[in-house]
Amino acid sequence: MPDSRLSNVPRLRSAEKDDIRRTTWAELLNDLVFTVIVAQLAQRLLISISGFSLGGFFLLYIPVWWLWNGETHYSTRFDTDRDVVHRALGSLQLLGLLVLAATIPRALEINTSSMIYALTYSGVRLILLIEYGRAWLYVPEARPYIRHICLGFGLSALMWITSAFVPEPFRYGVWAVALLIELGTPLTSAGGRLHNKFPPDVRHLPERYGLFTLIVLGQAVTSAAQGLIKSGFEISTVVATMLGGIIIIGLWWAYFDRLDDDAVRQVSAGRSARPYTAWLYLHLPLTIALTMVGVALTLTIEGVDAPVLSSPVQWLLAGSVAGYFLIEAGISLTTLFAGPSHPSFVRGISVRLALAVILIGIRLTTSLNTLTLLGITTALIVSLILSDQFGPDAPDSSERIKP
Repeated sequence: MPDSRLSNVPRLRSAEKDDIRRTTWAELLNDLVFTVIVAQLAQRLLISISGFSLGGFFLLYIPVWWLWNGETHYSTRFDTDRDVVHRALGSLQLLGLLVLAATIPRALEINTSSMIYALTYSGVRLILLIEYGRAWLYVPEARPYIRHICLGFGLSALMWITSAFVPEPFRYGVWAVALLIELGTPLTSAGGRLHNKFPPDVRHLPERYGLFTLIVLGQAVTSAAQGLIKSGFEISTVVATMLGGIIIIGLWWAYFDRLDDDAVRQVSAGRSARPYTAWLYLHLPLTIALTMVGVALTLTIEGVDAPVLSSPVQWLLAGSVAGYFLIEAGISLTTLFAGPSHPSFVRGISVRLALAVILIGIRLTTSLNTLTLLGITTALIVSLILSDQFGPDAPDSSERIKP
């Protein structure tokens, strides 16, 4: 057990092999703010689902996910239960995130809002760098990892600050470059080696990603209810909402029944970091797809009485669910490559790929009304759940990936 005198300063948690990590109350409080941010992002998309609106949605969504991701990866390696300074810095981050959430509705329409968005993002990022600075002081053995992260994140933060003084639309180009630097920092060859040397916690990290997925699924539930409220309690709208609810439950079931940590265990065991980095980054499009599913459910329920649902809404629902299937297949591939092959993984990947092709094929060849499209989507998701339930049981990840 670690020295109790060190419980109020950063320490290298991955070195504590027998320590059982769980999400802290402070992390859950931080997650609550992200529920507001995701809701604001979904609301932007509800207003318009044009190509330009989708581009803006992605541009604002990726930094939000990366902010959550950055704090999560610091916590899984260095957070301690009684670190009051870390808690205070986390509280400052939370205040910044509240401001960021308020800027999202007009972050790409009003110059002042986009400036505040950029400065708030960089401010929250700088607080994370301060946290890494404390880890540098108290955990000298982790300095190679901290140096690598701080170089990439620090350069990006400077670009975000600079972007606030760059005229639109060039400001958004600076954002994109800054994001590429941040997203690419852990992907370098040096980053891969450092992941092996300073791995994340094999229990804590999958739990954190599962909780963020629940946040986004919660937004989808809100969206379905919002569609029913706007449309009124007619038989057709209630049926559409029930079908939408089954879709949400099915997406939850499909993800959490296969929330394997094989790729995380593999990097912790000092093996290839590639499945782990793929597992990590695939959660970005996964949460984007789930957010879009929620928006699509609102719009489909609102359009339940139309003879034919509008083409953009049909594409939003079919595309987001099919995208979810494809990303889930990719996440299952990381599990397959992280250890010995097993029929359950091969079956799961094949079924998800097939369902994505079927759903896109239906959308390409037909134009449907709300209840038909929701019914087909529900049937496909139910078939996925049945396939997973009646397929061969997968071995526990701790059995497949040995230290």
